[in-house]
Amino acid sequence: MAIVRRDPASVETELLGGRLTCPNCGGELAPWGHASERGVRRREVEERIRPRRSRCRSCRRTHVILPSTTLLRRRDHVETIGAALEARARGCGYRLIAGKLGRSRFSVRNWLRSFARLAEQVRIHFTAVAYAQDPELQAIEPAGNPVRDALEAIGVAVRAAVQRHGQHPTWCLASQLSNGVLLNNAIWHLPRPS
Repeated sequence: MAIVRRDPASVETELLGGRLTCPNCGGELAPWGHASERGVRRREVEERIRPRRSRCRSCRRTHVILPSTTLLRRRDHVETIGAALEARARGCGYRLIAGKLGRSRFSVRNWLRSFARLAEQVRIHFTAVAYAQDPELQAIEPAGNPVRDALEAIGVAVRAAVQRHGQHPTWCLASQLSNGVLLNNAIWHLPRPS
């Protein structure tokens, strides 16, 4: 299971101080080495990261703590993937999007298909997040199709979170609010925000 955090420097402090909790049981997470180094592509630049691992003192499960610039099992920066999703909602095809982003058309098609397949679960999750961040929020109006509805829910949830917690890049905050599983079947298993 991945846990997404904004600031890798604060992860170490929180982890060593026992302030990170297990997403499964709520127990205290302790340091447990590092995951394998990997590359995260952002436009023409590839950044090398080595995510921190943790282990729950109670249930003994391990977790990888990813930066919010990433999504679980994706090599590209979340802002690049988000730009592809937004372009798709505007009606662009995957070949055009791939050309504009400088990415393989197969990767872009995979992102778009994954998001379309999970759009309803994404919409449900981010709608719950939005209302957890702002209980007085007005009804989220349907945008016309499942992909646009999911993107609208993400946008509303991010705006509500920014009002409550301060400014952060949109797609990085979406990654954090989805625990990095925005394009992954694990979105089904995210707990409802309280």
